[in-house]
Amino acid sequence: MTYTYAHLVELVDGDEELIVELVAHGVITRGAGDVVLVDVEQVLVVRTLWRELEVDWPGIEIALRLRDELAAARKRIAELEQQLRRP
Repeated sequence: MTYTYAHLVELVDGDEELIVELVAHGVITRGAGDVVLVDVEQVLVVRTLWRELEVDWPGIEIALRLRDELAAARKRIAELEQQLRRP
């Protein structure tokens, strides 16, 4: 999704350090002007891991990768189940 930088700051409760890390690790992409491209759900997961669980960035990257792999596996399972239901 596309958000303004101000919306992103609000999303992470004003945590500028977290925003710097999100950009540095490619979780968000800065667009032209005041625009950022962001996966809100992913930012919220990172915020929880970073703040509440004190996970370091290598751990966050692993968690995000595993989360993506799990979503892809679930999607594939759903596709296979659909194929099995076809006559």
